[in-house]
Amino acid sequence: MNPQFETVELEGNSCFRTQHFKCGYLQDDHSWHYHPECELTYIIKGKGTRFIGDSVEHFNEGDLVLIAPNIPHCWTNNSKDEKNEIVTMQFLPTCLGKDFLNSPDAHALIEMFQRAKRGLLIKNLESGAIGNLLIELHKKIGLPRLSGFIDILDLVCRNNDNELLASELYAIDVSEFHSGRMRKVMEYIQEHLVDEIRQTDIAELVHMTPQGFSRFFRSTTGRTFVSFVNIVRIMEACRLLVSSEDDITQIAFECGYGNLSNFNRRFMEQKHCTPSEYRHNHNLLKG
Repeated sequence: MNPQFETVELEGNSCFRTQHFKCGYLQDDHSWHYHPECELTYIIKGKGTRFIGDSVEHFNEGDLVLIAPNIPHCWTNNSKDEKNEIVTMQFLPTCLGKDFLNSPDAHALIEMFQRAKRGLLIKNLESGAIGNLLIELHKKIGLPRLSGFIDILDLVCRNNDNELLASELYAIDVSEFHSGRMRKVMEYIQEHLVDEIRQTDIAELVHMTPQGFSRFFRSTTGRTFVSFVNIVRIMEACRLLVSSEDDITQIAFECGYGNLSNFNRRFMEQKHCTPSEYRHNHNLLKG
């Protein structure tokens, strides 16, 4: 299912928007969508399944998530009897001015925006405090509202207990891979997912020694080649689980896994659910 573009209408000349609302079944008016604004979402009441990029996880009361611009996202309920209360804050990264982002004072903010490209789950006890500030922010006007907005950004920036949600490759800037060696590496991996992919073959493809390629690849991606290939395989498996009706054993084979138990283990490591659960959760988006 393709995400829908959503237009976020700011309040007057404000540089950000807050919403505090109560609703029933989220799927009735909450679809898989994206927008150019960052979004901080706090679940006051409700539970169900949260979709952020290629991340699919359960959510409960107290869930606090920050997402960067243009990441498809959606919260759904698993029961039509669920009652929800949610507060959100939406803003453009440049809402305080491009010059501000270039100042040393904004360094932590820039780092936060980078992390939020994968969706950021804020996990510690501070999430409740930030959530309460969001509730209060919705009631404020004038300078207290602006200072409250900055206080919330500061708390999120300084929070170190968080979890990145979407996979590394989901948020990666593909332009980095469109030249030279990495472009060849990515093309080879995609074309040979069903096969055994040997690092020595890749090294030869890009005219490097195995040791030199290993150092190059880790410095470029921050990961070993083997772990990177597993990420690509599981991402393709996710795509097939959602876009096809192939059985899970066939999908495992098409993604290069020779036995189902290894596939299930690798899938669980990355997605924290089984392939069948992942498919079921995504089917919720289709109504």
